[in-house]
Amino acid sequence: MEQKPNSSMISRIALLMGVFGIFSFVIIAARLFYIQVLSYEFYQQKAVTQQTWDKVIMPQRGTIFDRNLKPLAISATAEMVTIEPSSVKDEAEAQLIAKGLSEILGVDYDTVLKLALKKSSYELIKRGVEQEQADQVRQFIKDNGTKAIYLAEDSKRYYPFGNFASHILGFVGTDGIGLDGIEALQNDVLQGTPGRVLTAKNPKGGEMQFEYEEYNPPKNGDGIVLTIDEVVQHFLEKNLETARIDNLVANKVTGIVMDVKTGAILGMATKPDYDPNKPFDIGDPEVQKAIDAITDKDARSEALKTARQEQWRNKAVSDSYEPGSTFKILTSAMALEERVVTANDSFYCPGSIKIPGWGKPIKCWKSGGHGSQTFLKAVENSCNVAFVQIGGRIGTSNFYNYANAFGIMSKTGVDLPGESSGIFFPKDKFGPVDLAISAFGQGFTLTPIQMITAVCGVANNGKMMKPYVVSEILDENGNIKETVKPQEIRQVVSKETSEELRSVLEKVVLEGTGKNAYVAGYRIAGKTGTSEKIAKENQTGRTDLRVASFIGFAPADDPEVAVLVMLDEPMVYQKTGGITAAPVVKRIMADILPYIGVEPRYTASELAAQEISVPSLIGSSRAAAEKTLKDKNLKWHVEGSGDKVTDQIPAAGAKVPGTAQIVLYLGEDKPQNKVAVPDLSGMSRSAAAKALSAKNLYISTSGAIDSVNSVIVASKQQPAAGEEVEVGTVVAVEFIDMNQLAE
Repeated sequence: MEQKPNSSMISRIALLMGVFGIFSFVIIAARLFYIQVLSYEFYQQKAVTQQTWDKVIMPQRGTIFDRNLKPLAISATAEMVTIEPSSVKDEAEAQLIAKGLSEILGVDYDTVLKLALKKSSYELIKRGVEQEQADQVRQFIKDNGTKAIYLAEDSKRYYPFGNFASHILGFVGTDGIGLDGIEALQNDVLQGTPGRVLTAKNPKGGEMQFEYEEYNPPKNGDGIVLTIDEVVQHFLEKNLETARIDNLVANKVTGIVMDVKTGAILGMATKPDYDPNKPFDIGDPEVQKAIDAITDKDARSEALKTARQEQWRNKAVSDSYEPGSTFKILTSAMALEERVVTANDSFYCPGSIKIPGWGKPIKCWKSGGHGSQTFLKAVENSCNVAFVQIGGRIGTSNFYNYANAFGIMSKTGVDLPGESSGIFFPKDKFGPVDLAISAFGQGFTLTPIQMITAVCGVANNGKMMKPYVVSEILDENGNIKETVKPQEIRQVVSKETSEELRSVLEKVVLEGTGKNAYVAGYRIAGKTGTSEKIAKENQTGRTDLRVASFIGFAPADDPEVAVLVMLDEPMVYQKTGGITAAPVVKRIMADILPYIGVEPRYTASELAAQEISVPSLIGSSRAAAEKTLKDKNLKWHVEGSGDKVTDQIPAAGAKVPGTAQIVLYLGEDKPQNKVAVPDLSGMSRSAAAKALSAKNLYISTSGAIDSVNSVIVASKQQPAAGEEVEVGTVVAVEFIDMNQLAE
């Protein structure tokens, strides 16, 4: 017989159900509180991830132009690869994606795998992917049926001139962020602002209709116009690279070209350099070879890291050096401004001078000394003994204050990254010995940008200008948003001192230690410098390491452009600035001055030595050809007996000295045989001309001119010695004065 539940049992069951219900309600309420309140942001983000598709649209990076709006850094169309981790089905697909993308794009497998396993809707894998790789990714998507990989329009940075101006431009990383140079310093201006597309997703993960889309367009970056002139920069780089090779420079060469009146940098370079299109590749093959030879993996990795940092280093603004005798420009300016010397003041140099408190005498570069000389001649001779005496006249307090005014103790503020400042003596410890060695540019350091800025101040009627590289900011339509105006720092010396010193420094090039910077028709002023690398002696034990430099400006009477060239550790026999650096400045000036529109003004002697362009005579009658040559004051002789000129040497347009003899062929052709160009190095002008004439070749000369105590010899030639050329070829020969052992 079935027993019916009594009321007591029913009450207990009801009570238990009520307690269970309350307990369940509390648990549910607590869970809801946890989800809706305590974990609100987490679940809201999860819902957004599941319900929306969030895509980033990258902006176009702004173009970097030279002063004439020639593009130096541009952004070209590329693609970027992204993944949607929330669409990755499982770990196996994540591994498949990581393997495929790492092989195609060269990205790290573990990094991609980690991103693929994240709980997000968007992760960037690689930017700047070019067409070939992008197509491979598309094929991978198709072959494997994955719905988690996406490609979108992007841009990639290109530097159309390769290594050109790399230390100014810098480069960008794989994420499109500037890492060096203007790219880094002006990154906020150039990079723009990314846009976004937020699209609702349907339950299957696909995009819903466009009315559910929110679009925020990207803002492209602004363009930057530099003060750099692409043509001037090419002239500078070409000549620096030649100087590095010719002088076996061990620790790089650097150079700066500056507008004297404004401080605008027209060119700046360090050689060797690197290609900003491939900034992590080592540009110097010898350095790469040395790295490859390291067997230890960690040591090789560290060496590679060091080499990259070194090749990116802008020596013109980041490295300091002892300026040597180029600093005598500033010492001279101080002395003239303080009126403690005049051009005709006399100084006696017996070959050395003793300074109280200094154990050994300071020697002059010239054994036996210069004897009695005026201030003007002391500058021309670059006499250390005279400049010790001049420094004494200036005094420690005045000298220190002027050095500070010239910016020796502070950065210039140039708008390039990595600028450093040299090291000068503490003011409270700057005594007579420090003054003596500072007067001729030793015992302290400064950077090339500090040096040229100070000298431009002297040349620019005493007005020192702040150096700068960026001149304008442009919007994406090319409209000017901002213009950078030249900024005067201070008046360092008077206009009268500037005028007098410019004349003195012109004499240095015409008659003194700077003869190898002479350019016919142009008034070049400047100063040589050669300094010992004392600091390096302690590391290598060598005492023959030097820094050779030259700084010049032109025209001397109204300067427009200044050029500084510094060779760090030339390893040739003659290491002085007069022999190694001055010819480089000469070549740069010879290229630049005609380009910027400076008209040559020849002296009577320069006109007499001026080379003549050979006229076109083929097809002319003998009488007409001879008259043409006579009118040009050219000599000639005739081969053959016809009535018309059938050939000639040299060819029309060749530049030859007025003493050259033109050969006219009448009724026959010139000889077709080729001859080997003789080696002219070390020859005098007359000997070189004679050696070429013996091979029916002609000479075109440039470089130092004859003067008192000069030793003029051939130093460079083109075509090179041994090269086979046609009879009548003109060989360009550069001569230098080897009697330039100063400093």
